[in-house]
Amino acid sequence: MDARIFGVNAMVADMEPLLHRLTADRVELAIVQAAGLWPVAAQPGRLEEVFLALAVDACDAMAAGGTLRIETANLQLDAAYAARHPNVAPGEYVMMAVTDTGRGLSEAVKSAVRGHGRREGLGIRLAFEIAERTSGHVELAEAGGRTTVKLFLPRAGGSLPAGEAGAAAGLPAGTETILLVEDEKALMNVASRVLARLGYSVLSAASGEAALAQASQHGGPIHLLLTDLVLPGMDGVTLAKRLRSLRPEVRVLYMSGFSEDVLKLRGAAEPGFVLLEKPFTLEGLASTVRAVLR
Repeated sequence: MDARIFGVNAMVADMEPLLHRLTADRVELAIVQAAGLWPVAAQPGRLEEVFLALAVDACDAMAAGGTLRIETANLQLDAAYAARHPNVAPGEYVMMAVTDTGRGLSEAVKSAVRGHGRREGLGIRLAFEIAERTSGHVELAEAGGRTTVKLFLPRAGGSLPAGEAGAAAGLPAGTETILLVEDEKALMNVASRVLARLGYSVLSAASGEAALAQASQHGGPIHLLLTDLVLPGMDGVTLAKRLRSLRPEVRVLYMSGFSEDVLKLRGAAEPGFVLLEKPFTLEGLASTVRAVLR
């Protein structure tokens, strides 16, 4: 997917209904958008992923409730700021900030900011990745019991296309039961939270064996198996065959970072084979799940 020029405010506005579902009654949502926000050049779906993952991380940090604040602004980063932050060039940036009133940054995250250790949290990891691809910058801060993740993207030349809209408008929803199998915990948490907020009942498992145990214990129907192809122990194709022997009505949607052509060469494809390629966008996940269940 190529980068394009678009407006962050429109994207956030289109995501607002989903963000309200995500926060529900436990967390208050506050969105503050700057007027006349400059355009950015990036992949809208990837930036949407960053916002969603950061929101999920923030809500997880506020188990007892709190406030999730999303803010956009135009900022000029001067030479003094650049001197304090290696690899940041002075110039005009669009800032997107996600703030929570949760438990604060963990030591693992603080260590990652200093350049050591493994970055914790899918949202922060994705923020760093998109910043690296766009010559942007990520800043993490704590103050007064609040944790803020700021993502700076360079101002793009040109103007916004007429009728610019965000990437999350009109996401298809459903009420079916989905068995989600993913061994990467952060990705599983985000995907399960999104699907639940779209109205689905979600059963989660980190391996094929655990998924079969979930299926045997579940008293109601399972409409869709959404599984990674590469899992510890049993792979996704074997899992699908074993689950279908128990529940023939189950539909299957595979996830993988490999292309469909490579998977076909490996003999993974079967009649009706559908693949959701990683990394996927929120829109891609919602629309593909809905298409398979129709």
